[in-house]
This record gives sequence, structure tokens and C-alpha cells, in this order.
Amino acid sequence: MNAWEKRKLKELGDTYSGLSGKTKEDFGHGEARYVTYMNVFTNPVADPVGTETTEIDTRQNEVKKNDVFFTTSSETPGEVGMSSVWPIETKNVYLNSFCFGYRILNQSSLNFLFIAQQMRSPSFRKRIIVLAQGISRYNISKKKVLEIPIFKPSLNEQNKIGHFLSNVDVLIAATQHKIDALEQAKKALLQCLFDQSWRFKGYSDPWEKRKVSDYLCESRIPGSNGLKAKKLTVKLWGKGVVPKNETYSGSIKTKYYVRSANQLIYGKLDFLHAAFGIVPQSLDGWESTIDSPAFDVNTSIGNAAFLLALFLKPNFYLREGIRANGSRKAKRIHEDTFLSMSISAPQRKEQNQIAMVLDKTEFLIAATQSRLSSLELLKKALLQDLFI
Repeated sequence: MNAWEKRKLKELGDTYSGLSGKTKEDFGHGEARYVTYMNVFTNPVADPVGTETTEIDTRQNEVKKNDVFFTTSSETPGEVGMSSVWPIETKNVYLNSFCFGYRILNQSSLNFLFIAQQMRSPSFRKRIIVLAQGISRYNISKKKVLEIPIFKPSLNEQNKIGHFLSNVDVLIAATQHKIDALEQAKKALLQCLFDQSWRFKGYSDPWEKRKVSDYLCESRIPGSNGLKAKKLTVKLWGKGVVPKNETYSGSIKTKYYVRSANQLIYGKLDFLHAAFGIVPQSLDGWESTIDSPAFDVNTSIGNAAFLLALFLKPNFYLREGIRANGSRKAKRIHEDTFLSMSISAPQRKEQNQIAMVLDKTEFLIAATQSRLSSLELLKKALLQDLFI
């Protein structure tokens, strides 16, 4: 295999400016369209649908097929200079004012899917980040970008690499779309199950209204202190119970309590942010403070997974969250307040069936999410290895 040729961008083409001299009155109407900042920022290959209307005059630079776009500024250096390639022939389409364009002269010598992937590779992004300048906002100049070299292997190699990496992107997008669809399906399922518009065959008894304390009993097994405790934390929006990452050790004066697998736990300070979870088997014996109280479930009448799903319903945590007390910045739902809340639930058998369906849905979502993570890792590794 022949060594890849390396050429500076300025040797292959030149830059042009995005929209200039425009006012807000020019946008939102007119016969022309412009490529939005987020379209460039998000997509290695720009989405032709991601355009909006504007009035145009002859001073502006019209976008052409295979033009490369760069974002000019961002609040963080890691996000400046994101690139995107325009994939189709269009008329009367322009580039937004927060980006600049780059046009390669001899287009027959380059595959633009290959270019799009290379400019999103870790090595290329590293060069861009080094060039970012600013304090509260970071910018990059067209002139400095032109000094960056890119790899230029044979056109045959470019074609194969560009198409393969783009196919991986298609798989990633399709997998993400599947996750979104599953999340929506889960949301609709929860709505039907909890408003009782759909019930399992054989169940018709009305749901009982009880206090949370009928289902849960607080656990306060003394643990160690902040220096010794293996700490866990409850993520927001029902995203699970996980080890707590701390930059500094906790205080020796802080009291911790032992938590057991399958206990239901919540964050007092983040009740309104749906900080509820079930302690997993992997964190059995880990600890938290009284700001994350844990509860044993009365399994004769309650199913932990069902109760968790109920607590994660917005009409529960938003409705009950108004009972939080404390200062404006540290409002808490204390254990006694939580246990006194009223909930409606079916008999244990129906709870079990609802929990089983939700568990299978979660398993499918998690499996699809795992596939997405694997594809993203594959893409990252390929970019890392190809464009060193």
C-alpha cells in the first residue's frame, strides 16, 4: 500500500465567508435558503433539509456541492471549527454568518465522504482546537485553518474509506432512531397502563389508594463516615443508582448509612428532578447520607419496579414536589413527607405484570443503547487509527 500524501488545505482550495451585512429582518422569509449553524455543527455531511429562509443579495457566496463548512466560534475550544460537507447541487443556498466555507479546486481528485470523515477525526479536531483563540468565547481564523494538512491517499482508497465510514454513520443514526422510537413506545405504554385505559386480561378491580408508607419502610442501618464510605448516588430522571465520583474525600463527621440491593432510594434535594432509583446488586452494601434515604419494599403488597415507575411519572413528582421545604436553594422532600404521600396502585399480581412488561421494554432499550455505544466506539477507533 502506498504512503498517503499529505497536503495543506491552502494548496487544494480556498475559503469564503458566510452571510454578511444581514439584519434580523432579512431572515424568516424570501426565496433563498441558508444552512444553519446547528446543521454544520452536528453533521459530518450536512443535511439539505437543515436550511431556513432568507432574503439574499448578490454580495453573498452561494453554496456549491462538496463545499466544506466550518463553524467559526463556540463557548468552548472543543466545539470550535466543527466541519460539514454539503452533499448536493443546489441553487440559491447560502451559509450562515457564524460559519465559513472552503472550496476544493480539483474536485475529481477527492472523495468528499472521505474528507468529511477526516475532518471529524481526533487528529484533525486536535489541530483545530489548538488554533482556537479567546477567553469567554473561542474563535478560529480562516487563514489558520488553511495551514492544516490533510491526508490524500489514492482516490480508490478514499472511496472505500469514505463510503465505509459513512455506512457506519447510517447504522449509528438508525440505531439512535430505534432508541428514540422505543422511548416513545415506553412513554405511551406507561400512559396507557397508569391511566388504566389499557389493562391486562383478567384484571378489572379498581386500583387502591394508599399511603407510600404502606409499601415502603425506611432503612437506617448505620454505616461508616465520609472518609471510609463506598458512596453511591441517585441519578436524575430515573437514570439509575451509580457509584458517586468525588474529587475529594468526604468528611469524617458526615454520617453514612448502608444500602442494600433492591431497596428503593431517592434524592431529597432532587425530588422534582425525578431522582429515584433501585439499588442494584452491584452496589449492595454501599452507602449514602440521609439526603438519599433508602426503603425496603413490602413485597406482600408492592413491587419495587412498579413503584419506581409510578414515582417517575411527572404527575407524581411534580404534584408532590411542591411539598418540599427548606431554603430556596436547598428544598428537600423529607422521608416523613414522602411516606405520607398518596398513590393509587393495583393488586400485587397486576403490579408484577406491569413491572415485567416495563422490564422487557427497558431491556430492549438497554440492548439497543449498548449496540449504539459499540458502533460509536468502532467509529471513534477507526478515525483514530486511520488519521494519525
